[in-house]
This record gives sequence, C-alpha cells and structure tokens, in this order.
Amino acid sequence: MRFKLFAAAALSLVLTSCQSKPVNELSYSELKSLSLELHKRCWAQGVKSDTPEMKLCLQQEFTRESSIRNDNLQARQAMGAALIANGQAYNQGMQQQPTYRPMNCTSTPSSTWVGGPVRQVRTSCY
Repeated sequence: MRFKLFAAAALSLVLTSCQSKPVNELSYSELKSLSLELHKRCWAQGVKSDTPEMKLCLQQEFTRESSIRNDNLQARQAMGAALIANGQAYNQGMQQQPTYRPMNCTSTPSSTWVGGPVRQVRTSCY
C-alpha cells in the first residue's frame, strides 16, 4: 500500500515538473526560447506584431507563465515536505513497535492416578 502511495506521489511530482524552473532561474537561452513561445501564443490569438496589443499580450502571457511555474514549484515543495513527513512518521511508528520477547511455556499433564491416562494438561507461560 505504501509503495503504491509513494509511486503515485512520484508520478505526480514528475508530471507537475514539466515546467520545472521558475522564470527567474532560467538561463539566457531558456528565456529566449520562452520569449519565442510567448510570441507564438500571442500570434495564435490573432495579435499583430509591433502593436500595443502585442506588448500587452506578452506581459499577460509572461505573468501567466511565471505564475504557473511558481505554483508548480510550490506544489513540488509541498509534496516533498509531505513525503519527508510521511517517511519520518513511518520510521517513528516502526521504532515504537513492541520488541520481540521470547515466551517460555511449560505443560504439565495430570491424571486421576499416577501412571493413569492423561485427562488434563496445564500450560503455564511466562
């Protein structure tokens, strides 16, 4: 059960990390790539180049992209913290398990007369 939970959490972590880096951590080439992608989004919406609408569209798309990436980062951080907390709780629970103690039992047969058939067996454990 725990393995399935861990596998599901790992899969969702991978899926939320599609846009892994926040915008402020992107390299120059990654920013250039993102800029081209944002231009393509605005062109797909029918906004013409070199217009005030294009500037507004680019600002809006940049804000949207930045917000999505920051939300994904926060989700990954929260999931990581939850995984750590669950691991610690599991370890603590395993440490609190009762330790194995050997038990000694003694069985004593009893009968109505010495050498007669056994009618009862008394067992004492300590």
